[in-house]
This record gives sequence, C-alpha cells and structure tokens, in this order.
Amino acid sequence: MEKTKKDIKVSVFLDEEMASFIDDTKTYGMNRSDYMRSLVWEKMKRKRPKPSQPSNDPFANPTINGRLIPDDLKDLSQLILEWWPIRYKNKATCSTSVAQRIFKKLRTFTPKDRKIALEKAIAGGWRDIYEIKQSNIAEEPKNNHPAHRVFTAKGGFQ
Repeated sequence: MEKTKKDIKVSVFLDEEMASFIDDTKTYGMNRSDYMRSLVWEKMKRKRPKPSQPSNDPFANPTINGRLIPDDLKDLSQLILEWWPIRYKNKATCSTSVAQRIFKKLRTFTPKDRKIALEKAIAGGWRDIYEIKQSNIAEEPKNNHPAHRVFTAKGGFQ
C-alpha cells in the first residue's frame, strides 16, 4: 500500500504588523504562504535528530573493556565497569579524554576513598565521581566531669 501525499489548506489571519513583517523579510518573488511554509520547514528541520557518526573512541560506548583501565586502577576495574553504563545512560560525555580525567581524579583519592567514591556513584546513579567529604560534625566529646556521673540502683553513682 503506497502512502499518498495529501495537501492541507490552512487559513491564517494576520494583523497589519504581522503582514508587513512578512512582506519586509520574505525574499523577492515569494508570497506570504510560501514564507509561512518555509517557517514550518525550518522548524521541522531543527527537531530532526542529527545523524550520529560512528566513533572509534573505545569509551564512547555504554560498556567498556576492562583492558582500557590503567594498571594502577585495576583493583577498581569491576566498579568502573559497573559505573560506566550508568554514566552513559545519564547522557554524560563518554570519551577517552573524559575517562583520563576521571582516572586522574581517582588517583588523587586514597585507595579506600576511591572504592567508596565509586560505590556511591553507582548507588546514587551519578554522572561523575566526587571526593568523599569528611564529616564536619565532631563526635561528642566524652565528658568525664563529676557532675555527669550516672546514678544506678545497683552501683550508686558511677
């Protein structure tokens, strides 16, 4: 079954200001309906997705090969391989240069913090790796003042 093209006529009511704008901006020999039609075509072309070019970048995919992870970060390869698809799904830029930046950032963390940062990024669905902040709230100091003794029935003041 072949699809046939059907023309649809539309009436548009323009005030004088709109009509004079069209008359001033249209090209020579173009009538108002042609100008309106060109506006619609222009809008339609903007909404079309750009054709994607195949990339040779190994990090431009949702899954990456474990061999791409540097040797000094091999102990974190499982976490990195688990986190990369999350990053890709959240439409973060995935490229070799970005991966190198992330690896460089991970190297600034302590080994313990590297693992924690990746685990939090996976659990939170984050697009990036963030440094683990130490809590600014200090633990309550243990108060050994005599006024803070606890009285119990068995032992009295302790």
